[in-house]
Amino acid sequence: MRQFLADYPYVTLFAVIALGSLLGMVRFGPVRLGPAGVLFAGLAVGAVDARIGPAEPAALSVVGLAFYVYTVGLESGPAFFREIRTQLPVMLGSIVALAVTALAVGWGGHALFHIGGPYLAGGYAGIGTTTPGLAAAQASSKDPTQPAVGYAIGYPLAIIVTILFLAALARRGPWPGRRDLGDGLPSRLTTSTVVVRHDADAATVPGVAEGRLLLSEYRPVGGPPRVALGLRQLAPGDEVVLVGGAEAVRAGVGALGEPAAENLLNDRNHVDYRRVLVTNPALAGRTVAALNLGGRFGALASRLRRGDDDLLAHDDLVVQLDDRIRVVAPPDRAEEVARYLGDTEAKVSEVSAVSLGLGLCLGFLLGIPSVTIGSTKLALGTAAGPLLMGMVLGRLQRTGPLVWTLPTRANLTLRQIGLLLFLAIVGLTSGYAFRVNAFSLFGLKLLLVLLVGALLSYSLLLLAARLLGQSRERGMGLLAGYVGNPALTSYANAQVRDSRINTGYSTLFALAIIVKIVCIQLVVGL
Repeated sequence: MRQFLADYPYVTLFAVIALGSLLGMVRFGPVRLGPAGVLFAGLAVGAVDARIGPAEPAALSVVGLAFYVYTVGLESGPAFFREIRTQLPVMLGSIVALAVTALAVGWGGHALFHIGGPYLAGGYAGIGTTTPGLAAAQASSKDPTQPAVGYAIGYPLAIIVTILFLAALARRGPWPGRRDLGDGLPSRLTTSTVVVRHDADAATVPGVAEGRLLLSEYRPVGGPPRVALGLRQLAPGDEVVLVGGAEAVRAGVGALGEPAAENLLNDRNHVDYRRVLVTNPALAGRTVAALNLGGRFGALASRLRRGDDDLLAHDDLVVQLDDRIRVVAPPDRAEEVARYLGDTEAKVSEVSAVSLGLGLCLGFLLGIPSVTIGSTKLALGTAAGPLLMGMVLGRLQRTGPLVWTLPTRANLTLRQIGLLLFLAIVGLTSGYAFRVNAFSLFGLKLLLVLLVGALLSYSLLLLAARLLGQSRERGMGLLAGYVGNPALTSYANAQVRDSRINTGYSTLFALAIIVKIVCIQLVVGL
């Protein structure tokens, strides 16, 4: 059996991906391993024999990692640049916390236990659950199996410790967040038809000017329903449909009158609504206002579905390929709107080879320049280069005819394939070294160093968030992004439902990866 696994490396590789994915589905307490299951399956198979693994592991793993980090950058870039002005103090605090942790893990592990830099760098990547960090550690090490051993020890430790932190935060109740009173973004949208009881200006209804409430359909007294375009003055007896979060809708109903006996949306003779898939590349990167649905078709967008998120379609919201827009339109114009937006299922998984190839090429070029500090050479490399370029291009959305962003489903597919490929190769090529080193006194010492590092790191981040006036909810999201595992975000959302958890995660996720990569290269040089 050992000989078969060694002689047919690609059979072994994809068997590990399949078995590891099954392992990733198994629930361990409140979380699943997810893609990390492939790493541990690879370690188990690779531990059987040192000869097991792909013939060209370096090239395959670089390609897999590039797909992963570039697509992550495309998705997280807009949120990062949007949050940088308001969350800059927290970002700086996270950089300090990561640097202090790297110093503690690197210096402490080397001085107290005489552990080599590559093991410590991999462990540091593990307690940060950063796969690109593992790649950076391997690229900087003479023996790439050593960082993988540290990573495999640190990764499950990080998940367990972070969940304990999040659970403790959820139980202790909210703390004062003097600089974070909420962003007003609802976790779920709702609609309500209200009967107007007094003269009112539609623009002054609470939440409308702030983009938290939208008027989608309107029926004047004695008239037929119509799309609420250019709506200004409301009179007693008018009916109007409000769309927004539950609190915003309740405030709007209270300001205008009272809930109607019947929902105006049930009458679709004069106004229709439908979800339309955005697949027209010419529209990607444009705002809802720039779509000009009102001027073109007498229609308006009320909601936008992106992945699992349902967003209010305010004028400044940027549209991406694979978004589903809920359009309110006259029935005879609905098909025209659909053709304009695209609405072609076959295109949602299409990838522009020109923009993808050019973006990755620029990312690899960005990773080439290096700076030498002492005996250590620092570079963004094949991990941080494509990540940073993806963030910039994701922020730009498009350059002339080139659309940098990918349809959501295509982005997630490329990301998953790249990550699984990389983790399987790392596991297979490092399994034998993991077997020799992890289950020993050396492994116990490394585990102790990483445990102290994890406790220090997460505590420093939460202390910074608390001192900088962030709310408990945002603090939970910041911690999940700082550690860098989406499973932690899911766990946090299951404990406390608040949109600040997801925005906090987006604020630090990509930034933390870049900082960890720089710190990891310094730790390797010990």
